[in-house]
Amino acid sequence: MFKIKNLKKILIPALVLTLSLTLNGCGKNTAADSQKNSSGNTQNTGELKTVKIATPGQGGVLIENALLAQKLGYIDEELKAAGYKAEYMGFAQAGPAINEAFAAGEIDFAVYNELPAMMAKSNGIDIKIISTVTQDYNYAVIANKDSGITSAKDLSGKKVIATTGTILYKYFADICRENNIDISSVELVNAQADANSVLASGQADAYVTAYSTALQLEEAGTGSIIEDTTGNADERTGIILAARQESLSSGPDAAAALVKALKKAADFAQKNPDDVYGYLKTDNYTEDTLKKIYSYDTSFSYFEPAFTDIYKSHLENQYEFAKENKLLGGDVDLNAFLDNTYLDQVNK
Repeated sequence: MFKIKNLKKILIPALVLTLSLTLNGCGKNTAADSQKNSSGNTQNTGELKTVKIATPGQGGVLIENALLAQKLGYIDEELKAAGYKAEYMGFAQAGPAINEAFAAGEIDFAVYNELPAMMAKSNGIDIKIISTVTQDYNYAVIANKDSGITSAKDLSGKKVIATTGTILYKYFADICRENNIDISSVELVNAQADANSVLASGQADAYVTAYSTALQLEEAGTGSIIEDTTGNADERTGIILAARQESLSSGPDAAAALVKALKKAADFAQKNPDDVYGYLKTDNYTEDTLKKIYSYDTSFSYFEPAFTDIYKSHLENQYEFAKENKLLGGDVDLNAFLDNTYLDQVNK
């Protein structure tokens, strides 16, 4: 087991996960005819099987290095060679909703944070982390422009969007502790699905969110960022690729293809850092915004799919937080939870 860092205990309600016994997914699709090509990869010669990939937010838009791998065509390319195609599913309620989909067998893979993945595992949902998508993911607190908040010390007595049982709440709780704020004095607003509009309308004074989202809101004139993790590596997390065990058993080639696509995208980013922004831009994020998002480290070394010591440190911090706040249904063996099988294949 990894060495766990000590954190002060923060009491919050445990998140109740809804479990379903229904099992389906990539293992239930009609098998496609396939054969091995000269490089040893499975090459499709018939109908492509579908793998369902979940991601937080609406629209099924991937994030970080997974989005780069998608935009560069690597995911489609590698999956097709293995006899598969991707179907992307977005979940506005993020981790808890993705866990329910895993439990119901409705998805095969997910790109999301480790904390909900650990919670799922501890509650009997048979999933594994098979790769990192990024080893360093940043968070921030943005205050509404009319809230009167200019620093973290002003958050006492305010309305703050920070959903309990999430990594965002952990970050907010740490901020309160560091600034001697009694977290019970803060009115927590549970508005994850429509948080942007709730903040903009003034129904909440501040919003704890991804650094990328906070920058986008700041550029839109909604408010100002008062705290972020770009200078605090201990508060960052990873974004991971998790897989349902049944999907790994019935379709290991799909898992290998996805990890290979992530590796190819990471190599591209590190060799062509100035080109990354053009591929990652979306309707919400311009190239200029993306340059701000990644300005803390433009090497893109954190895109490398690997279980590094830095990544394991992020995982350990979240595990300790989850245990202390009774978010887990049982213990999780972190060493066993990280499945190196597909990373080892890619790095041969």
